[in-house]
Amino acid sequence: MLPIAAFALASAGAVSTNTSDVSKTDVLITAYIHNPPVDNCQEVKNVDCSPGSGPACLSGGFTAYGGSETSCNQQLHRN
Repeated sequence: MLPIAAFALASAGAVSTNTSDVSKTDVLITAYIHNPPVDNCQEVKNVDCSPGSGPACLSGGFTAYGGSETSCNQQLHRN
C-alpha cells in the first residue's frame, strides 16, 4: 500500500509543477534601429536584449539600440 501512495503523491506533484524554457528574468524590450532614409530611429518590439556586455543586439539583421525615436544611441547586447 505504501508504494502506491508514494506513486500517487509523486504523480500529483509532477502534474502540478509548471516549468518553462523561458527564463523568468529575461524581459523583451522595445529597441530602435537606425532608419537612414529619414534620419531617425525606427521602433522594433520584443527584442531579447539589455544594456551590458556581450554580442551586439540585432533585429532583422540590423543593430538595435536603446533610447527613443529621436535619440537611439544606447548600446544593447543580446541576453
